[in-house]
Amino acid sequence: MIKQNKKEETINNDCFIIMPIADTDGYEKGHFKKVYEDILKPACCKANFNPVRADEVKQTNLIHLDILQKLIDSPMAICDLSNRNPNVLFELGLRQAFDKPTVLVQEFGTPKIFDISPLRYTEYRKELKYREVLEDQDFIYDALKATKEATDKGEGVNSIVSLLSLSSPASLKEVTDNDAAKMLQIVMSEMNDLRMDFRRTLRKMDEKEIVISGDDNIRRSTSDLEYLRFRNRFQKFKEHIVNNAPIETVKELYDLLQNSAVRLSDVELSHNRQRQMKEIYFEIDSLFSNYLANGKQ
Repeated sequence: MIKQNKKEETINNDCFIIMPIADTDGYEKGHFKKVYEDILKPACCKANFNPVRADEVKQTNLIHLDILQKLIDSPMAICDLSNRNPNVLFELGLRQAFDKPTVLVQEFGTPKIFDISPLRYTEYRKELKYREVLEDQDFIYDALKATKEATDKGEGVNSIVSLLSLSSPASLKEVTDNDAAKMLQIVMSEMNDLRMDFRRTLRKMDEKEIVISGDDNIRRSTSDLEYLRFRNRFQKFKEHIVNNAPIETVKELYDLLQNSAVRLSDVELSHNRQRQMKEIYFEIDSLFSNYLANGKQ
């Protein structure tokens, strides 16, 4: 009996949760964390799976091969398509390439993604009301159970490989030090491209003629609101950098900062606001450089 328990402890029973990690426009702060804690996680536990999000995986290197390994190796996954997050879709694509079972979930009322609309998905309610949460937990539990049963029988559910009659799914080779170094170069190049985009946005601000007058309250209100959004995202970015957050989270926040900077380049800012923006940018650049340097070590 003791040996059997030890064997059971070694079984991989993870359910990798593919969903937005950072706060997202159009949703209140911490919304997707609540969705995870209140709906997805309990549904996984009820189905005897161990729920795991990317930010819960212990990191060992800059490019976080352990997260990608967990994404591919987990016997089950849930993917939340609610806000068409690019990182979410990328991770879903990887999961599909390896033909691993995935339960698709989506907030009720959000538009469907055309390319994957034929696949099965389960909806949940955004408001997170108590009784609806319990019902949505059960719906997702049922989907997990049905997907596992079908997988155990060799029947693909939400399988692009099966739908397209592909000969075989993707497979992994053993990663060598040289491979890791090449992947590191790719990530570093991507990060540098993001930073160059940021610099171009700031140059666009410099070239923009400033016409804000003291009595132009509407324009000033718009620019101030966008600037406050930019500062709030900067504070989140700074907190995550200081806490050595996973690179997926850092990249999401960096993209949000870039989006705010682009919007700010399209509104009229005072010289003082532009100066403050540049000061924040230089701090962002310094924080990001240190983060990447520490990750390389």
